[in-house]
Amino acid sequence: METLQIDIATLGWLLFAAAGASSLLTLTLMGLIGHFYLGPKIERKVDRRLEEGANQLEERLRKRIVDLLTGRSREVIRNSARDLARGMGLIGNRRPDDNDDLDGQ
Repeated sequence: METLQIDIATLGWLLFAAAGASSLLTLTLMGLIGHFYLGPKIERKVDRRLEEGANQLEERLRKRIVDLLTGRSREVIRNSARDLARGMGLIGNRRPDDNDDLDGQ
């Protein structure tokens, strides 16, 4: 009976090949999970949030238009718009003085 002998270089290449095959299998498995499970789940969540945001925006715009048509004070509308923009982080926390004119009039 003859024993199999492997030199150090061949053993190193076999170890490298096994590590590469293991990494390839892991990456393939993670890619499939991401593509078929996590991807659609994330897409549904993003779609739901976009739909909720669109509904909120539509409702706010409808309310603003109704306020304009019913004759609410420009100052009340301006303050509401400023508060909305501040809440969304579009403008800083500085409130203009009462004598500041935002329309240039």
